[in-house]
Amino acid sequence: MCTYHFEELTIPGLGEGMLLYGKAELAAGDERYSDEFVVDAIQVGDKWLSRSTHNGGGTFEQMLFYAIEKVLYDEKTVHGREAAIEWGDFVEGNTPAVPLFKRRAGLAALVGAY
Repeated sequence: MCTYHFEELTIPGLGEGMLLYGKAELAAGDERYSDEFVVDAIQVGDKWLSRSTHNGGGTFEQMLFYAIEKVLYDEKTVHGREAAIEWGDFVEGNTPAVPLFKRRAGLAALVGAY
């Protein structure tokens, strides 16, 4: 699984009226086609969005998931191209290691004091 972080993602038709910040978990859709991914999960801010079973219908969260997912699948968009590149790097093993835990501000000073 690969994590794609997005900033200022826009939804077609809304322009810059809604800028979204978050991350999407990308996973292999079919082992036969390693260059293709599926959007497994999406988080906007602190909220994980639930997936729609109706391709865009349902609650606001489900419609938002579907709209973001469409942007990430469309390589004609900036975020679609970036997600594809991120996935390609992940598949090829070129993704840099990401630390499991982030250091909290001021932690280094406390640890060094002991």
